Order: sequence, then C-alpha cells, then structure tokens
Amino acid sequence: MNQRLIFDYTLQSNLRVLGQPLAPEHVSGLMELGVDPSRPLLPAYPVETYTAVIDFIAAQLWPGLPRDEAGFELGRAFMRSYRETLMGKAVLSVTRVIGPHRTLERMNRNFRSANNYTETRLQKVGPSTYELWFNYAMRTGYFRGLITEALEKTSAKALSVTLVASSTGGEATFRISWTD
Repeated sequence: MNQRLIFDYTLQSNLRVLGQPLAPEHVSGLMELGVDPSRPLLPAYPVETYTAVIDFIAAQLWPGLPRDEAGFELGRAFMRSYRETLMGKAVLSVTRVIGPHRTLERMNRNFRSANNYTETRLQKVGPSTYELWFNYAMRTGYFRGLITEALEKTSAKALSVTLVASSTGGEATFRISWTD
C-alpha cells in the first residue's frame, strides 16, 4: 500500500482549533512535529505526523483529560472548525437534509475526501443502530468525537457512539444508535 496521507485542509481545520494567531508554544511544538504553520501547508502529511499533531493539540487544550477523552473533545472541535470551511459548509447542509442513516452511508466518501486510505463498512443492526468499521482509526476517541459531532447535526436524538472493538493495527468498530 502507498503511504497513508492526510490532506492539508484536514490538518488546517485541526490547527484552527488552537486559535489564531497560534501561540508561540504551539508554533514551536508543531515545528518539532514537522509542521511549519508559518508557511503554506504541504498538500499532504503522513498519518504518523497527523496523529502526533492530534495528540499535541489535545494535550495542549485538554491537559487534564485522559488521551482518549481529550481526543474526543478534539474530534468534536475539529468538526466545528471544519464546518467553517467551504467544503464543511456544503457537507453540513447535505447532512441536515439527508439525516443520520444516509449520513452514515456516506462516511466512506466523507473520510476519503480527508485522506487517501480510509475505508469504512457500515452494518445495520437495528432500526437506528449501526456498526461502523474503520480500517485505520488509531485515535478512537478522536473518531468517536468526529462521528458524534457530525451526527448531532442531523435529526438523531439521544445519540450514542461507543467503541466496540479496536486492534493495535488501527482497525476500529463503533456502535452508533439514536432515536428518530
């Protein structure tokens, strides 16, 4: 397989979570990770760099939380930041119209617009309950936050997103349920 790459606008939405302008300690921390925020971002970054950036931002903004919970908060904050982009506004307007079922059906396409490697499989296990498998989701708290924030903007009520399985290789399965 080719190198797993995250596209620049995905990284940019995470950097915006830190606030603008970036604090000097954020700039130096990002530079240590191979991201120079004072220059235009590269078109793509290795997933290892992206994962280190996620860990860095989560630790900076939620230092008192365990990594998984800080990742959850960052995943939610990322989605709010992403919604401010042109593509994010378009995606949000579509998800509000199509609802949670069809939003989940589009997850593979949505994640593939952010990187070159994500594959998902969706399995319906009840009227408003699904299992969503990812081939690579190393920071499961972050992904749980992304999914939660995305689906809360649909008609889903009493939403629950829980991790039901994960592997050291990055595979993860989430159970997602709600009431209509």
